[in-house]
Amino acid sequence: MTNTAMLYALGEFFCMAIMLILTGALKPITNYGKREKWLAASLVSETLYFLGDALDKLQLGGVLPASQAGLLFTGTYKLWMLDFVSVAVFFYIDQCREFSLTDSWSKRLLVCSVALLNGVFELLVLLINPGWLLTAQLQPTLLYNILLLLVPLLYSLSAIGLAINGIRQSPSKNIRQFYLTTASWPMLLVIFGGLDIYVGTFPFYAYVATACLLFLAVYQFRTLVDTVSLGSLSNIKGREKLKSYLKSIQRRGASSDYYLLLVDMNGLRSINEIYGRSEGDKVLFVVSQAVEQLAEKMHGFSCHYGGDEFLAVVKLEDAAAVKRVFNDLQEEVKHMASIQGLPVVPHLVTSAVCLDMADGDMTAQLRIAEEKIYHQKRDLDGEVRENNFFVDKVTGLPNTNYFRGFANSYLKSCLEKADIPAVVLINVSNMQAYNNRYGFEKGDQLLSQIAQILQKFFDDGVLVRFAEDNFLLATDAPDLVKSLEGAAEEINKETEASIRAGVYRYKNISEGLMTAVDKAKRALRYLNNNRAVVCQVYNQEVKQDFERRGYVLENFQKALDEGWIRPYFQLESRSLTGRICGAEALARWVDPKYGVLGPGFFIEVLEEAHLVHKLDLAIIRQVCAMLARRRAEQQPLVPISVNLSWVDFQVCDIFAEIEKIRHYFKLPASLLKIEILESTVTTKPQELRQAIANFHASGYEVWMDDFGSGYSNFNNLDEYDFDLLKIDMVFLRDFDSRAKVKTLLAIVVDMAKKLGMHTLCEGVETQEQSDFLREIGCERQQGYLFSKPIPEEEFLAKLAKAKLEDPDSNSYYDTVSQVNVLFDPMIDLGSQQTVGIKLPICILEKGTDAFVHFSFMNESYRQVLKPFGYPVASWEEDANLEYSFKKAILELMEESKGKSGPVSRIFDFRGKQFLLEVRYLAHDQKSQRDAFVCTFEGLDK
Repeated sequence: MTNTAMLYALGEFFCMAIMLILTGALKPITNYGKREKWLAASLVSETLYFLGDALDKLQLGGVLPASQAGLLFTGTYKLWMLDFVSVAVFFYIDQCREFSLTDSWSKRLLVCSVALLNGVFELLVLLINPGWLLTAQLQPTLLYNILLLLVPLLYSLSAIGLAINGIRQSPSKNIRQFYLTTASWPMLLVIFGGLDIYVGTFPFYAYVATACLLFLAVYQFRTLVDTVSLGSLSNIKGREKLKSYLKSIQRRGASSDYYLLLVDMNGLRSINEIYGRSEGDKVLFVVSQAVEQLAEKMHGFSCHYGGDEFLAVVKLEDAAAVKRVFNDLQEEVKHMASIQGLPVVPHLVTSAVCLDMADGDMTAQLRIAEEKIYHQKRDLDGEVRENNFFVDKVTGLPNTNYFRGFANSYLKSCLEKADIPAVVLINVSNMQAYNNRYGFEKGDQLLSQIAQILQKFFDDGVLVRFAEDNFLLATDAPDLVKSLEGAAEEINKETEASIRAGVYRYKNISEGLMTAVDKAKRALRYLNNNRAVVCQVYNQEVKQDFERRGYVLENFQKALDEGWIRPYFQLESRSLTGRICGAEALARWVDPKYGVLGPGFFIEVLEEAHLVHKLDLAIIRQVCAMLARRRAEQQPLVPISVNLSWVDFQVCDIFAEIEKIRHYFKLPASLLKIEILESTVTTKPQELRQAIANFHASGYEVWMDDFGSGYSNFNNLDEYDFDLLKIDMVFLRDFDSRAKVKTLLAIVVDMAKKLGMHTLCEGVETQEQSDFLREIGCERQQGYLFSKPIPEEEFLAKLAKAKLEDPDSNSYYDTVSQVNVLFDPMIDLGSQQTVGIKLPICILEKGTDAFVHFSFMNESYRQVLKPFGYPVASWEEDANLEYSFKKAILELMEESKGKSGPVSRIFDFRGKQFLLEVRYLAHDQKSQRDAFVCTFEGLDK
């Protein structure tokens, strides 16, 4: 018994070795398509089945220790593996006959359902009663043997059905023979598998399965090269099978319904020369797949004709449908090229011949189609054909393909003349915002205008449109920087756009062209947001900056783990009271090697790598931890605003992530303000709109950050529900020398208040700027006048010393500060007023006592006081001593509390009549104060 088991197992091990050799031979011998993958699956699954069967025999023969658990394991393993063998063999046969039963998951699942149900049944039997599979003497039961043969038998019968159907439809004798051969294989396996079970001492199944697979491999490789092999590059069938298909059409007398299509890929040689043959092969493959899909869709047939040409036979209604089919084919090629990330979309030249021409002779039909292709190519103007590949349609400049093909030779000729040429990458700033504001048509016109100006300055060299808003230039201009600055000046003057450039001096021909472009790109990136500089030459500083960027990516996670990334805080002041009402948390990287790194160094890098959400959430987590700690210690605190990047809305549910952090620290939403850059609106509009709604529903305020820093789109203020407009510091740059800046700021503040938005201005550095912002009613201020961004320890120390606005009073002061002092505050429709009205306005506050506080007086109000001899500094005290004036004010205050609008009276003050109007604003529960806005308008001319 032991010797028999050993011989049985050795026989199966021998078959396993042959199977593995055949599997290894598949890939180098054939084109590894779907059919070959299923054949490989058949070979591997058979090998694994042999392994289980050999182990089973060794246990039953006493060579290996036998136990019920071990035999149940190998027995169940054999059942499942044989089910898989049956499915793999069936799919292989299906692929050989092209019945398309594996084209979709639904079809594959349907085919596999029998094997899956059988496998589930086997598992249930094993769990319910193992004795149904294995006797007490550890021998397989009748049920086990039936299950072992049931699935292979069912799939074998199905394979015979497919073969019969294929034999009936196939016009080719060779193909009919192949169908018959493949159909007999699974049935032979079932027969000899049964014999194997009956005899039990000789591995019939293993030897027959191995012999069948070996025979099929040789038969396929040697006999069916033309009929079932695939094209080496195109992965579709050869011409011999197309001939058989044409003959079957002719026998049915249906030639007039079919057209022979010849598809020629124009420009393959150029693609091979510029991008390399590997890319050319990818392009060729895409075209072949598109042709094959077209043929399958129209119930036809396709093949690789040779070189860059393909043939397809399809059924069409008439000749008018041919043009539509070719247009669809070109669009499909374009779509597939985009999916595959190809460097270029191939251009197709096509022709069609009805099959009833030339008496159905394929050679004659192909000759007619080739003549049509030749005439089409000849009729195509040479320059136009080049434009399809080498010219940018928007600007008329050459494109990247041209640069890759010809810039090298230009640079080489410059070096041979002992010149030092340069590769320059030119970027049009804020092009995306320009497109969003004016539309893509206007954007294309702008690019075309910029291209013309650049051509004027660099007529000697290679200038191309590189991609989107970038131009590439190879030039040996002697004063390159001066020329770039001149071009930038003219572009700014003619178009109001701006450009920036990165320059790399090309000194060594052995250096790759795209390496030089990459270094020019690094130089451009080094400029960052420095709009004062037009161009940057690649140098040691740029190189070090690039290395630092690499350092950021390599060490970012470590920086998070080690606590190198921390929030720095910049204070925000309430214009009305001068108290600190909040702070902004700004990310800083406190690096042990480079020191404190500002956000300009690492934010852009992390955004490009889609890692910035980790940074933002880390800052928010630290801010919340600080706020929670201060609340627990009952220490004074202020709300903190945190910044979100546009990437946050793309890579995660940023709202949900922030909510997790806030709830963990048990903080009210009012202590966190969400700042979103205006540029986020242009990148993720739908996600942003939903996120703002979610933030508002949970009690957060959402602020628009850096308004005015680029091409600000005023539609964004209407389309998105922002609570506060954060005015960029660019408005305060050169505040003293820019005559119109005060008017612009007043207009922005007025507009924001009319839209119901609060206002904050960044970059406040002088008292003069602060006083002006208070005068026009800008509610909050931020800048170096109050504090630079400082670490947490220093920030908390400042909070301990500074006059703080109680967070519970934020809503009170927000309401009071929302008064628009640039128009009559007694009229609700502020849009009807002129910005900068000269009406005397003040904001009054009164607590539980009778003292009236003058929190704000505009310049017009202060001017009214001067003729009466009242110093502005002491007016609050003097007004409370003026009995009649104070009495009138207190009465109006009390009366206005019950009114939705203003109350008024004529008041005689020092012999002059004034219209005194008061409107109630808000009540502060914390301090028990009420706020009012008051106007004091003289009636005498």
